[in-house]
Amino acid sequence: MDVNVILHPTDGSESAKKALDFACDLANQGRAKLVLMHAQRHVGSHLVPKDLEHFEKIEHQHITEADMMAQASREILRIAEGQAIDKGVQDIETVNEIGDPASLIVYAARAKSADMIVIGSRGLGDLQGLLLGSVSHKVAHAAPCSCVIIR
Repeated sequence: MDVNVILHPTDGSESAKKALDFACDLANQGRAKLVLMHAQRHVGSHLVPKDLEHFEKIEHQHITEADMMAQASREILRIAEGQAIDKGVQDIETVNEIGDPASLIVYAARAKSADMIVIGSRGLGDLQGLLLGSVSHKVAHAAPCSCVIIR
């Protein structure tokens, strides 16, 4: 089976880091492109969090909850990209989206013509996953390509 594009959705969890290692090994073996993706579930409010109101007045910096969430999302991808580079992956693309993670991952797999999705079994939303089904479970059932779930 030729694998030219590997999609690795990440939330920065331990499970995602293990999946990233696996995805990097696969990408290196077949010289495949690695698409790193983070799906931010919510945009966040455009209000300044109470804890930062004093900082805003002193430093004249307007930092909203949405700003903080977007920065965290970019940081998750930056770290994953750095780890992929350290593991020798040559062709890397990052994708940052906002919305339902499972739907966005399946959409990205189609849009990027992914041959495989490599995803961690449990992310940061364990309680919600137990109640509603994990993102990896939903992706595995709807994916247009092979899906490898790493524990």
